[in-house]
Amino acid sequence: MGTKWTEEQELAINTRKCNLLVAAAAGSGKTAVLVERIIKMITEGENPVDIDKLLVVTFTNAAASEMRERIGDAISKALEKDPSSEVLQRQLALLNRASITTMHSFCLEVIKNNFHLIDLDPGFRIGDQTECELIKQDILGDLFEDMYAKDDECFKDLVEAYGGSKSDDNLNSIILKFYNFIMSGSWPEAWLKDKVEEFNINSIEELEGKKWIEVLKESIILDLNNAYSMLTQARDIAEMGGGLEPYLVNIYPEIIQVEELRIALSEGIVKFYNKLMGASFGRLKSVRKASVDDERALEKTKSLRDESKKIIENLRDNVFETSLEEAVLGMKKMYPLMKCLSGLVIEFSNRYRDKKREKDILDFNDLEHLCLEILIDKDEEGNIKPSQVALEFKDRFEEVLVDEYQDSNTIQETIVGMVSRRDVENPNVFMVGDVKQSIYKFRQANPELFLEKYINYREFEDSNRKIMLYKNFRSREEIINGVNYIFKTLMSNTVGELEYDEKEALNLGASYGELNEENVEKEYIDEIENLKVAGDIELNILNKAGNKDYSDYDELGEEEEDLDSIQLEARIIGKKINELMNPEDGSHYMVFDKDLGKYRKIKYKDIVILLRATKNWAETFVDELGTYGIPVYADTGTGYFQTIEIRTILALLHIIDNPMQDIYILSALRSPIFSFTSEEFADLRLLNRDKYFFEIIKEVVDGTYDESISKDLKGKCKYFLDYLNKWREKAAYMPIDEFIWFLYSDTSYYGYVGTMPNGVQRQANLRILFQRAKQYESTSFKGLFNFINFINKLKKSSGDMGSAKILGENENVVRIMSIHKSKGLEFPVVILGGTGKQFNKMDLREDILLHETLGIGTNCIDVKKRIKYDTLQKHAIKKKCELEVLSEEMRILYVAFTRAKEKLIITGAVSDLEKSCENWCKASASSQDNRINPGNVLKGKSYLDWIGMALTKHKDGDAIRNIGNGDITLNLDDKSNWSFKSWDRSELLETNNNKKEKNNIDIFESNNWIESKKDIKEVIEIRNRLGFKYKYIESCNTPSNISVTELKRAHQEEEFMQESYNIIDNESNEENKKEKIKRKPRFMEERQEEFSAAKRGTITHFVMQHIDLDKVTYIDEIRGEVLKMVKKELLTEEERKVVNVFKIQKFFKSDLGKRMLNSYKSGKKVYRELPFITEIPSSIIEKNLDPKIYGEEKIRLQGIIDAFFEEEDGYVLLDYKTDYVKEGEEEAFINKYKIQINLYKDTLNKILGEEVKEAYLYSFYLEKELKI
Repeated sequence: MGTKWTEEQELAINTRKCNLLVAAAAGSGKTAVLVERIIKMITEGENPVDIDKLLVVTFTNAAASEMRERIGDAISKALEKDPSSEVLQRQLALLNRASITTMHSFCLEVIKNNFHLIDLDPGFRIGDQTECELIKQDILGDLFEDMYAKDDECFKDLVEAYGGSKSDDNLNSIILKFYNFIMSGSWPEAWLKDKVEEFNINSIEELEGKKWIEVLKESIILDLNNAYSMLTQARDIAEMGGGLEPYLVNIYPEIIQVEELRIALSEGIVKFYNKLMGASFGRLKSVRKASVDDERALEKTKSLRDESKKIIENLRDNVFETSLEEAVLGMKKMYPLMKCLSGLVIEFSNRYRDKKREKDILDFNDLEHLCLEILIDKDEEGNIKPSQVALEFKDRFEEVLVDEYQDSNTIQETIVGMVSRRDVENPNVFMVGDVKQSIYKFRQANPELFLEKYINYREFEDSNRKIMLYKNFRSREEIINGVNYIFKTLMSNTVGELEYDEKEALNLGASYGELNEENVEKEYIDEIENLKVAGDIELNILNKAGNKDYSDYDELGEEEEDLDSIQLEARIIGKKINELMNPEDGSHYMVFDKDLGKYRKIKYKDIVILLRATKNWAETFVDELGTYGIPVYADTGTGYFQTIEIRTILALLHIIDNPMQDIYILSALRSPIFSFTSEEFADLRLLNRDKYFFEIIKEVVDGTYDESISKDLKGKCKYFLDYLNKWREKAAYMPIDEFIWFLYSDTSYYGYVGTMPNGVQRQANLRILFQRAKQYESTSFKGLFNFINFINKLKKSSGDMGSAKILGENENVVRIMSIHKSKGLEFPVVILGGTGKQFNKMDLREDILLHETLGIGTNCIDVKKRIKYDTLQKHAIKKKCELEVLSEEMRILYVAFTRAKEKLIITGAVSDLEKSCENWCKASASSQDNRINPGNVLKGKSYLDWIGMALTKHKDGDAIRNIGNGDITLNLDDKSNWSFKSWDRSELLETNNNKKEKNNIDIFESNNWIESKKDIKEVIEIRNRLGFKYKYIESCNTPSNISVTELKRAHQEEEFMQESYNIIDNESNEENKKEKIKRKPRFMEERQEEFSAAKRGTITHFVMQHIDLDKVTYIDEIRGEVLKMVKKELLTEEERKVVNVFKIQKFFKSDLGKRMLNSYKSGKKVYRELPFITEIPSSIIEKNLDPKIYGEEKIRLQGIIDAFFEEEDGYVLLDYKTDYVKEGEEEAFINKYKIQINLYKDTLNKILGEEVKEAYLYSFYLEKELKI
């Protein structure tokens, strides 16, 4: 049976021969509608459209791939029903040629096919972002040198006005800011020149009619309306009597005054300014509390009147801080500086363009601008018209379909206009999106493009038509009602840029069905009365000023008492998750699984924690939730360069490039690669306090200090120097990517980090660095020095990167992600955290603000008098930018709310709950009807402020109203249900014995730590303490931690113990140190190739861990799963190529593979890549230890079990091997791994509490299972 479409969806699918805007709310099935529209166009009717005559523009490459895949699947299914259809066969054949693409990819295709029209070398490539940033910095350096050489006075004034006190970095940043901003427009240079000319103003009269003046007036009227509303409310309260009548003496004339200001503003900015300068608020008549009937009414009246007074005074004293005459003079004064600045930006742009041409590279801005250059011509009068190429596209494309239209920018809109028939006969543009989800302003997305059409297009037959899809097929009614309540109360044309009314509200489209015996997992049928679903939307607020009486928590240390709000909020979330997973009342929380068609018990992977930004939050959340036993994963987008493995390799690269860098050399020496100790650093520094460490080490090796240091330390120095010299020699001629992999191999550091906690993640991080080096090799820069600059620039331009992604989509973990990354996704349970975090308005504080329509907002700077103040234009642009920032924040909040399918939990922190509730109630009380006045919404500093304001009007907001003493008219018609809980610190300051220990990494960042010790006796005392000899020194050969693989090797090869144990606790053994200096373990001697057998094995294990077990029957399914891993950046393209999908299919077709799949499909447990830590007796490693002293000592054993699965009569253990094995040598192969498998088996027995019934090796090489 086909999809049942709604009437509106049918219209969106079938409406033709017009420009069509489809406003598709969250969860309304817009992608399905878009795909169905395309399918119908290419398969139905008398003259179906060939798919290569459609241009489908998506926002991301992933979306384009998904769209192409869905269309392909739909055609294939249609062919199954009608195999002889020539139309379907033709469309399937044309699919690979179809223009289903991002805007950048389409532009690239246009350029490749028409490079000759713009005099472009056809051998061009797309430059790496960091490479382009380095080129920009070089050009800026040259540009400034040239300008200084000219000794230009205006340039010097510009540097004085905007350069930093110590460098020109600030002015550099301003030039780059201007360049990046103007390049998002269609005509960058023309825009810049036009906006600079706005500073060339000579009289007050010229102000009228300017766009920024109109915006300033809009901002002022908003303030005046807010002041008027407050005064009239104060009047209404005072007129009710009760002793407040004296206040009316002030309030009546003040209402008239504000009304006169509104009238004056409508007559022009000059009249308003003159009226404003004469406005005044007299001293409020005194009313004693004892003489009134209601003190709360007195306070409210006084507060409303005082707030309105502040609004008017702010306009007078801040917005119009100078007279209009001075404002005009200030702009005129800035005209030469702005002209000079624009000249620098244009010169920079020209030089950058020339340098890219010289290097045959393009950046992403070039793609759009060069495409536009190909698509346009000018007539004799200089007017823009479509070029011949554009006209050919207009003829070729039967329809242009734009997905996520709300995120388009101005130049993309121009390109669509050039290749479509939007503005001519037979209009053919289909646009779909939701302006309420436009959240990419930082990418210059312009929601006004959508809004303009949304306002002007008609809902009935017309050449420009709109259709609204507001039925939500994602969320439960509880979520729909909550979303509608919040945004009807808050979102407006002012804040959100759209009035959220009944027309915009979400309508219920999803059907979840009642929870009953028919639609629940078998094991819960008998507990039907004990099952829970959905529930209220929950608001949890941490009150940082709450109960600070810790008398009941005497056992808590300072660290617990000083926990910051992020940690405490994470604990609230931890408690809420555990309530869902294991309710204290013994019930079970259920979610509906569409694939099963039934309710099942909630899993961790059903839960997502959304944050506005993950930086500084996600890591803390991961740590805290871990203490609650909650498996959690955060895709942070930061932290990569701070990981110990990346810092260690970068330190090595720095000293290979230049060893005269003490911080980096100490980091490298302290690492496990060289294992220098703190005492040895002290010994080296005491040899010479002035020289670099590298110089001291050279002198030690030369014999200068033979009498002062031990032979062991000299040996370690020689070992280091030998390797450093070798590496420096190789770095001179090896490509950087090859050299980095050589370092991994030569130091065995790649293998070492794999044995550390979270080793798989660490190795993935090192592979990312290797891939970055490969990227670098494809740029125009070469050599180690430039690579280090490349990485440093990457750090600055990107801030940081996230660690490598190693998580598959089926992993049963709670995910933490930013709201932006969640867009387009859905989750049964959404926890929206960090709502108390204040909005980021830092950009509004910059010296220069830019706006696409209003131009340039700058301070008026008098270099000679050393004074600066905001120009009137900057006030207007700042206000507009602030409105746009807050409107986008409102839309981001909407995106967060609408990710939830069944349950929404909100958490946030406030400094003082009582004060916050008072402010929320005050904002609500001064707002009429069921909405919060836009002026009051603008005062909100966080999402929590907005939610709190809205809930003061809700029937479930009693707790907030009681705390805030709010007397508020309620919205009794709303159907949403909310629950509220405030948390005090004392509830969360609980000792937690299973907290994970932090890894304290001792990195020396100073080479003069002992400088202050002037007394030689103190120095000797320090050295004596550092030279302390441990009483049980013989036990130091025994590691405290060992992997299963190392233990296996230890039994196979006795000498391995002397060569390779460089783990954790063996620094103190002197003989062992000498051995480490003399020899390297054999596994360190062999250089690994880029994809050695071991690495291929790692990749195979990774695929086996993450592959979807529902999609392993056919080769194409397995290949598709591997491609998904590449798309999700879990594998690189190079790694994908070494995955043998045929070998993987062979496994799943084997008897053992079929048994695993049967267990999975029957709902039994299947585990893959299970990490474990257990204890074994130390005697297994060290047989020479005195049993009387060390008899009970344990060693921590860690490893990862590849797979085990449950069958009716017990568990089966499985270990994959990719080693080369000769046919007939299976017995030797089994013996090689017998110890390892037995250890896994013993460990599983402990974990499961029952015997593992069978254990197998599976050899991918032999394609057979081997029973142990």
